[in-house]
Amino acid sequence: MRTRFAGHSDEEIAEGLAELAEFRDTVLARARITRGETVADVGTGTGLIAIAAVERVGPDGTVVAIDISADCLEEVRRIATAPNIVYLIGTAEVLPLPNESIDAVLTRSVLIYVSEKDEAASEFFRVLRPGGRVSLFEPINSRNLRLSEAVDFGELASLVAEWERETYSREDDPMLNFDEHDLVRCFEEAGFRDIDLDLRSGEGEMSADRMLNGVGAPGRKSILEIWQGRFSPEEVDELVRILRSHNSIRRAWPQVYLSAVKP
Repeated sequence: MRTRFAGHSDEEIAEGLAELAEFRDTVLARARITRGETVADVGTGTGLIAIAAVERVGPDGTVVAIDISADCLEEVRRIATAPNIVYLIGTAEVLPLPNESIDAVLTRSVLIYVSEKDEAASEFFRVLRPGGRVSLFEPINSRNLRLSEAVDFGELASLVAEWERETYSREDDPMLNFDEHDLVRCFEEAGFRDIDLDLRSGEGEMSADRMLNGVGAPGRKSILEIWQGRFSPEEVDELVRILRSHNSIRRAWPQVYLSAVKP
């Protein structure tokens, strides 16, 4: 969490924590978990969903925390006190679980890292028991409000617009190459039924410095770093000046909750 909110104001941290809590609670509620069930949190990360799921399954249930990072799992193990959390290393496309062993699969902002989303959906289907549910949250980054639409960059507007066109048209970027319709198709083709899609329009304001220096996900570059690698120093200075002339930048980022049932 310190890394996620590095450089944020106290107000921005409070807003971010509230947003994460909403994601967590909505994913859990849509999974319809009952006591005694076995649920898998795929892409556990820092344990936001896994730790909260323990209360839902009760002492007779089990939460399986799965992540590609052993360091993340060790951190969750350090802070979690529940004895009924199982820790496994794995990916969404290759789950270390037997067939039909899970009652509910939960994920939050995981498929944006997965190139083969159809394979992940098939894995979720494989490990679920008949009647098992999947519940997930994903940002639909491909339909974010473009920075060039939120800010008037004047004579440099065409440079920003062209950079955005190239960025959002990359078919090899799993964070940007899908929308909610692609997710529905993946889960339909995997065999799921009763697919329910709750598409929401996230909106808010962001400071210029946070917009410039924030990192959307581990391993990604900030906008400032990208601009420094693409534009001349003079162009970067002017783009930064224009951005910082705004007290805040309007944001809009569609996000989706998807739930489905294995027949």
